[in-house]
Formats: sequence, C-alpha cells, structure tokens
Amino acid sequence: MKLPRVKLHNQILIGLLLGVFFGAIFSINPHKIVIRTASGEELVSNWSEITFLKDSMPQIVFYSNEQTQIIKFSKGFISSSEHFSRNVLVKYPDGSSKVFYQITAIDKVKTIGVMLKPIGDIFIRLLNMIAIPLVLASLIVGAASLSDLKNVAKIGGKTISFYLMTAIIAITAGLVIANLIQPGHFMPEENKEKLLVAFQEEARSKIEQNVSINVVDFIVNIVPRNPFAAIANGDFLPIVFFSIMIGVFLTQIPQKKSQPVINFFEGISEGLIFMVGKIMYIAPYAVFTLIAATVAEFGFNILQSLLLYTITVIIGLLFITFIEYPTLLKIFTKIKVKDFFSTQKKVIAVAFSTSSSAATLPVTMEICEKNLGVPNKIASFVLPLGTTINMDGTALYQAVAAMFIAQVYGFDLNITQQITIVITAVLAAIGTAPVPGIGLITLIVILRSVGIPEEGIALIIGVDRLLDMCRTVPNVIADSLACVVIAKSEGELGPIKLET
Repeated sequence: MKLPRVKLHNQILIGLLLGVFFGAIFSINPHKIVIRTASGEELVSNWSEITFLKDSMPQIVFYSNEQTQIIKFSKGFISSSEHFSRNVLVKYPDGSSKVFYQITAIDKVKTIGVMLKPIGDIFIRLLNMIAIPLVLASLIVGAASLSDLKNVAKIGGKTISFYLMTAIIAITAGLVIANLIQPGHFMPEENKEKLLVAFQEEARSKIEQNVSINVVDFIVNIVPRNPFAAIANGDFLPIVFFSIMIGVFLTQIPQKKSQPVINFFEGISEGLIFMVGKIMYIAPYAVFTLIAATVAEFGFNILQSLLLYTITVIIGLLFITFIEYPTLLKIFTKIKVKDFFSTQKKVIAVAFSTSSSAATLPVTMEICEKNLGVPNKIASFVLPLGTTINMDGTALYQAVAAMFIAQVYGFDLNITQQITIVITAVLAAIGTAPVPGIGLITLIVILRSVGIPEEGIALIIGVDRLLDMCRTVPNVIADSLACVVIAKSEGELGPIKLET
C-alpha cells in the first residue's frame, strides 16, 4: 500500500516540532561552562558562586542558575580589563574554591543540537542569495507592465498608506496592552540590577552605533548614488527605486529595444522563483536544525526574570496576527480567513525559524503569485517595499519594550509621550532593515525620544532572540495581506489556489 505524500508545509511543521524536542533533549547544560585561560581550558560544572575579580577585589557575583548572565558579562569584563587582572573565583557547594587567572573566554559547552545549525545557516544564505536579484528582476518587469509613473505612484500610495495604517494599529495595540498588564512594575530590583550588569556590554555596543531618524535624509537616501553598491549592501529601498525607474523608462523607448531587456529580466525572475521551489525541499531539515539550535542554546532560565514581559509582547503579536489582520482581510477582500492563513504556512515557518523578512521574501513572493492569485506586477512592487518599510511586529515589540523599560525605571509616561512613541516607532519601522536583531538598535531611538534611559535595553536583550522569531511572523503576514488588498483594489486579484 502506497503511503500518502506529506505536504511540504506539513513537513516543515514536523521539522519545527521535532527541532523543539531535539533541542530540548540535547540542550546546553546550564550548569556547565568552559573557562579558557592563557594556559589552557577547563570544564567547570555545578558551581555555587562565580566571582569576577579586578585587582583581587570582587567585581560582581553570579550564582548557579545564571550561566547566560555569566557568559554575557564575561565578554565585557575581558575586553575592559586589558590593564587589570582578569581573574575569576569559582566556589563549589562543598566549600572548595579555585581561582582562574587571566581568563580569555567563558563559553557554554556545545551539544549536537547546536552543531547542526550550519545546515540551517546554508538555507538562510540560499534564500538571501535569491532575494536581491529576485527583487531587481521582478520589479523591473512589474514596473514595465505598469507602463507609466502615474500607475506606479497610485499603487505605491496605496501600499504605503496600508502599511502605515497597520503599523499605527499595531503600535497602539502594544501600548494599550502594556498599560493594562504593566509588566515592568513586577520586576524585582535584584533582577533588574543583575540584567543591567550582565548585558551592559552588549547594550553599550548597540548604543554606540548611534542610530538616529532623519526623515529628510531617509527620503534622500532612497535615491542611490551607486545602484550596484545598494545591491551589494542589500539596501532594499534604493534597489526598489532603481528597479522602478528602469522598468518604467524601458517602456518609453522603442519596443524592439526594450522588449529583449524585459524578457531577459522576466526569465531571471521566473528562474529564481523556480529555484525557490527547489530550495524549499530542504526547508524541513533546515527548520529542524535552526529551531533545535535555538532551543538548545537559548537558555529558558532567563525567562524567569522576563516572563511577564515576554507574555505581554506575545499577546500583542497574537492580537495583530489573528484579530487585526483577519479584520482587515474581511473589510478589504472577500477571501476567507481560513484560506488565507492556509496559504501562509510555509511563509510563517520560514519567517519564524530565520527571524528575517528578507530571507522569507522569496517564499512570500512565490506564495502570493502562485497561491493567492496576486499578479507579478503587484507582488513584485508591494512585497519588496513591505520587506523594507512594513515591520508591524517589530513596531509593536518596540512599543511594549519602551513601556516595560519605563515602568522598570519608574517613569510614568503621559499621553503626549506615548503618542511620541507611536510616531517614532512608525518612523523606525519604515527605516528598519529586514534582518535579525535590528529592532533592538532602533528601539534606542524610541527610548531617546521620550527620555527613557537607553541602557535599559540591557533588561530585554536576554529574550530578544525568541521575540525576534515571534515578531517576524506578523511582519511577513502583513506583507501578504497588503498584496491581496492592493491587488483587489486594482481589480486584478485572481482565485486562491490551496495545496491539494
């Protein structure tokens, strides 16, 4: 008897679930670390206290359940102790102790759950490899089919307006939920001090990047000085601008000269979409390794200090994903909510495991064109734009994070300051790069805008990886939603094709 073939999205889901179990089974032992010194390395386990020393004086003490904080703090301790003794005193439950002199590194003990991660990294790199040339080729063809700048401006105006609307709703929802739950008021002072110390160096490195929001510069920088530099650096908005200009003005020259160029890029676009389909065959294995590595390495003990904050962010993300988006879907289209989300299974799995809208873009384009009935000329315009300026999940996370940090520090933000957060978060979402972890850097801008201590990002760095995975999901779903809404408004939305 022939067994029924398992659908690809179900294979990916199975890979994700197996990855969780595998990562949990082969998780990194939270009570083991490797201490490296100039004379070698030694495995340390089941310590009761680890004290960092400067000039033989105690710097800070960590305890048996604080492996993550120990490793994070050690990186800053080592880099800032060039002219001091880099010594660590380890105490054990039986009363014995040992001093490690001139430490060079403190690391976790890796397991097979983490060692398999390169397979997932190759998958992400393959998708990133495709993303930029796919945007370039598809957008040139799509812009050429729109014929003139009036059509481009019309669709562009609709797209940007829709993304702004969803972002404002998401940020407002985040602020309301954070005001209702008030997670920052429940953090003990001891946990606050520990987190600030453990993650201070990582926070400082992000603060030193000195990111700022300048609307005029942002608009000016959309026009690339060198389009090839923009392509090399993965700057989506300049690539979008350049591709649209090429596509539109190809239609203004004789067809015998323009059509071969358009056919060339159309061939590249179709070839890349076909390549995406083939790459997706390794998605179940890649997702398995990525999730296994995250679960094995993440260290859920940090959630004990930030559980309520994490729950608050996830509640907000669930609200925009399963209440805001279905509502907008019903208002602007006649697509059934169940059918829409059925087409998004692969997109969600890839977004969650890679934490990158850019890496998910080729998959999103394939699904929108093949399953959601969105024509290429709209998908190739809306999706690259959305990958760059639409970050609903990130914007909501930043609003909740800003409120959480303010509450921990005892700041009572008034309505004017909260409106400032909305405006700044919208602008930050537009300028946020579609790569993992960038939300923390733009969060600094939001904190500065309302006078919240920017070093407070150290409080939330410990769970940022988990929340980054979660917030990427609504980011990419909103891109697909915008695609069908814009296509419907243009009267060009085809029928949905569900996988059989």
